[in-house]
Amino acid sequence: MHSLEETYLQGTKFDNPERMQSVIVTNEGFYPHVIHVFSGETMKLFVTSTTNKPSCLTIPKKNVFLSANRGEVSESTVIFSTPGVYEVNCPVGGIKGKIVVQEHPISRRERIRREIASEKRVKIWRPRDE
Repeated sequence: MHSLEETYLQGTKFDNPERMQSVIVTNEGFYPHVIHVFSGETMKLFVTSTTNKPSCLTIPKKNVFLSANRGEVSESTVIFSTPGVYEVNCPVGGIKGKIVVQEHPISRRERIRREIASEKRVKIWRPRDE
């Protein structure tokens, strides 16, 4: 048997983590309006609508189109490999949102560590005052 300290928040590390995100299309717009993910994650996207108006969700940079119908759920899988801001919209309803892709903190720390280690350090000899 393991103690709570040994198991609590000691999740499994995945090579390619998967994030599940649902989006609801309303008369006011997308809910949530902004989605945050880390680069390298696979996002499974579920879309539905609360209105009877024809609506959709598109991610133009990723060539994703999902129709949003009341009482139905559309789904798609998208991989975000590079950090940046991706526009999400519905051309029919004029609705806009965005997906913000950030560099994962662990990979950022490793990248910075590599950059520091690769810097050339020039040693300058200076005479000491005695």
